[in-house]
Amino acid sequence: MNTFMTVSLYADSAKSGKGACLAVKTEIERLENIFSTTIPESQVYRLNHLSLSGSSEVGEELLFGSESSVEIKNLSSDFIKLYDFSKLMYEKTGGALNPALYPLIREWGFTTGLYKVPSEQRIAELLEKTDFSAVNLSGAEGAKLPAGMALDFGALGKGYAADRAVEILGGLGIKSALLDFGGNIQALGTKADGTLWKVGVRNPFEEGVAAALCIENKAVVTSGGYERFFDDQDGNRYIHIFDPKTGRPSQSDLESVTIICPSGTYADALSTSLFVMGKDGALTFWKENPDFDFILITKKGEMLYSEGLKSSIEIMADFKTSECTVDSF
Repeated sequence: MNTFMTVSLYADSAKSGKGACLAVKTEIERLENIFSTTIPESQVYRLNHLSLSGSSEVGEELLFGSESSVEIKNLSSDFIKLYDFSKLMYEKTGGALNPALYPLIREWGFTTGLYKVPSEQRIAELLEKTDFSAVNLSGAEGAKLPAGMALDFGALGKGYAADRAVEILGGLGIKSALLDFGGNIQALGTKADGTLWKVGVRNPFEEGVAAALCIENKAVVTSGGYERFFDDQDGNRYIHIFDPKTGRPSQSDLESVTIICPSGTYADALSTSLFVMGKDGALTFWKENPDFDFILITKKGEMLYSEGLKSSIEIMADFKTSECTVDSF
């Protein structure tokens, strides 16, 4: 998943603690071999690259300009679960979350490191291949991709992995753990002494923490334009979060979005989606779906947070802050 991951937990013994950590590591590697876009044995890679004839020699030109559909059999239950959830979130967010952007993301160089600004014609051409509603997975029996399409569950993968890790730890009798999956934080229970976990939300403008949160049994996931980007020769900055409507890196008025809720998968999906929606769109979405908490930091240096965080948030930097209630706007 292209990141460092840390699991901190309390166990009855060093042996049981190491065993629990090993179980999580094994599960993460298993999921990587399902969802990776770069591991040839993964189901996502195979779905993206196999032709109807079963050949694994399909090149990038054929992958993104093919005249026929692509098919694969016997998808895992994890693939189906994440696909079904993605489909739900695609519809719920009006397409702001779109796992079918891989051809565009690759064209811009964010999967290869060979960064470039594609021509408007090329963007328009690839944008036609990103209609996620056209993807049809027929359950565990098989799946088909329309011609020229490819999937990437990167906006959900770490959250899903964290949920599975917490599930495994709970099944092993672990009641207290804190996971850091590349900035996706997930807490199982409280600390061993019963106090809440305290986690920081990064300041997107400078080194340090913007806010601290006290949590238990919650995920804290942040998306921001400062994480991965490149600058062109004219000094224009292009971030790794894409606007599915334009096929270009998002021009959101937000600098970062942090989501707090019990599900890491949901938090992961929402942090990306609300960033793309921008401040007004994010607040409207939350008003219509107040089943999570949030911290929005705008490019103007404003910090807005949901009313559910009132007793658990500590502002750690000089922001103009506002507490948001469902009926406040």
